[in-house]
Amino acid sequence: MNLFLLLFVAFSVVAGLLFAFIGHGLGICSAWASLMLAGMGAVVVTMRIQKQPSSFSFSKRKILFWEWFVIIVFAFTSLRSFLWLIYHDGDFIKVLSPNNLGDLSFHISLIHYLSKVTSWWPASPILIHESLRYPVGMDFFNSLLLLIGIPLEQGLIWVGLFGACITGMALWRWGRGIAIAALLFNGGLAGILVWRGMEPDTQVAWKNLFLSMFVTQRGFLFALPAGLLLLTEWKNRRRELPFSCQVFLLAVIPLFSVHTFLFLAAIMVGIAILLPEVRRNFFMLALCSWPWALLAAWMVSGGGTTNSMIAWHLGWMQEGNRWWFWIWNFGISLPLALLLVIEVRKKAARAFVWPAAAIFLSCCVIRFAPWPWDNMKLMIWSWLTIAPFLWNDLIAPRARWIQWLSAFVLFGSGFVTLGVGLDGRHGYEIARQSELAAAAALLSRFPADAVIAAAPEYNHPVLLLGHPIVAGYEGHLWSHGLRYQERLNVLRSILQGAPGWEENARAFGVSAIYWSVLEQELFPGSQLPFAKEVLLPIIYPILVP
Repeated sequence: MNLFLLLFVAFSVVAGLLFAFIGHGLGICSAWASLMLAGMGAVVVTMRIQKQPSSFSFSKRKILFWEWFVIIVFAFTSLRSFLWLIYHDGDFIKVLSPNNLGDLSFHISLIHYLSKVTSWWPASPILIHESLRYPVGMDFFNSLLLLIGIPLEQGLIWVGLFGACITGMALWRWGRGIAIAALLFNGGLAGILVWRGMEPDTQVAWKNLFLSMFVTQRGFLFALPAGLLLLTEWKNRRRELPFSCQVFLLAVIPLFSVHTFLFLAAIMVGIAILLPEVRRNFFMLALCSWPWALLAAWMVSGGGTTNSMIAWHLGWMQEGNRWWFWIWNFGISLPLALLLVIEVRKKAARAFVWPAAAIFLSCCVIRFAPWPWDNMKLMIWSWLTIAPFLWNDLIAPRARWIQWLSAFVLFGSGFVTLGVGLDGRHGYEIARQSELAAAAALLSRFPADAVIAAAPEYNHPVLLLGHPIVAGYEGHLWSHGLRYQERLNVLRSILQGAPGWEENARAFGVSAIYWSVLEQELFPGSQLPFAKEVLLPIIYPILVP
């Protein structure tokens, strides 16, 4: 099932993008065509693979009690996280996790925007006069579902649940219960803060991977199981996954997560160097897949216009010269990983452990994004790759009491952190249905690509409805590597009603100004003629629609 769903999503996105480029946007017919073609293609490929005698066979080794425990926790965690991913509480629309306030708001905006934008490759919805720079794959897939009549919120929930299901299966194939535990229960020592009434994840940088990465970074719903499937194939070398499927998955992964492709490419180089017997196969795989993957990466970077975001940054998120940071965040996992790097004997294990450790180390001295914390998108892969080898080669051969003690120290704090992140105290507002309905009514007479001047907030109703705005939330603009300050200043001058505001807005390409209670609060001294209106919201046209 996992391969079928991965192929279905990938085929849908590729077909949909082709239709969008050819037809200047998506429509109901092109969305149906994309999904139907993807379904037929996935069925054909999967059936051909299943005819092979050893195709995708799971290990027949008995599932141990603790592995059943981890599987059950993963299932309940997935249900809790995605069934309450977005939900209604009266007039309020809420998300379960504070990690998802800004992220899910941006994804909702992008899904609506991609479903109706007519110019491809599209402009950025969060910064005027810029191309879209984001791996849109998963949000584009949800746009296809939205166009065929699946409500956005239901689409988000069901895609999340299916993504969690195939990720759990991929983790099991890669490293059985240990791989699942590595995603669920990573952590150092922060779990002890619960006894002091504190939120553990607010005190550490190495946050719970499931809650802070898998749930919030929607591209991982595809990239994580696809990448794990490839890693498993390369580790086992059973030729269960045909060469053409490996090429296709590698080629499309940058549409969902550029960081995942970078990690897999680095692992491929490491394997080719350390295992000469597979060097030719990996050379051919790179030759056939990397050009397409680089094209996909070029597309999602706005045609290669993204500013260089790589720079030296010693210590990752460490503030000052404090060695305690590493123990507090990682506990014994880093010393054990270092010991594994030194002690690993099997050539096949080295081919994965050494490159993964090198990537993790590079993330501690180099930042690969404006915000160093985003290095987690690479570090998660290093940890998931190393964890099964760490257990099987270093801990499992020891006495039983050492195994249990190691499991407690490695995963105990993360177990507590996961529980705190899912408890009933959570629920955070991102929008109100009444405000969205009012904004939709005002915006209905403007075309889908009309640029609106509105307050630069991550959950602004105009943005959530999929309309492009002059400048969005500064945290998103900065973390996406955009040079935004000048345009943000122009937006603020317009909303302040500075002299010549209307001429500046018209020259800037602004179609209308949206004015609501939010704008009144953020710009209390505005000189706009409608700034003191009582009946809000209103929309003031600049360019006649």
